[in-house]
Amino acid sequence: MKGFEFSRILNFSIEENLTKMDIYIEKELKEKTGQILFFTLILLIPSFTIRVIGIILLCSAMLVYDIKNKNVELLYFLPFSKKDLFFYNLIFLIFVILITSAVDKIYYNLTILEGLLAILKTIIALLAIYGISMLFTTLGHDGFIWSIVITIADALLGDLGSINLNSADFNPYSLISFTKQGNVILAFLYATLICFLAYFAYIKKGGEN
Repeated sequence: MKGFEFSRILNFSIEENLTKMDIYIEKELKEKTGQILFFTLILLIPSFTIRVIGIILLCSAMLVYDIKNKNVELLYFLPFSKKDLFFYNLIFLIFVILITSAVDKIYYNLTILEGLLAILKTIIALLAIYGISMLFTTLGHDGFIWSIVITIADALLGDLGSINLNSADFNPYSLISFTKQGNVILAFLYATLICFLAYFAYIKKGGEN
């Protein structure tokens, strides 16, 4: 009986979240159709550097834009918590990445494994950039500008030296850099940490609702 009740609660929770996410994404698409479409088209270009630029622009057009322009306050009167908004945005962005990254497989004729790796690398960049833009916007700064500055800094630092542990000019940062990604696993963990810090700062600032 308890198992049955738990199953019903779980199913209801999933259905409720899917409905709320659908409402939120539909709202975003209606209000920002031109921006989202244009930035998504940039992500179709089979170049990691160009996609990083597209990710920065797309992140700046979503929740970051609403927080910066204080439009997000209206959403709190709707059935959306800060946690909902943070994850609905992230899920939507990941979905866009999954769809647009399929171009890599076609353009470069990649194997399934190579295609999955290309998607993972783009998602790593997304997690870091989304986290950076959300963190700085939450702290009252321009998340768009800071995401550009830190991404450039990350690329420059990651490009210094070598990713080879045995090399005399080995650069440890190149392993975790979200643009260089010398080690995909370490880069993923680093990007996830940035995203988590942004999530924590966002839901805690002003009290979680």
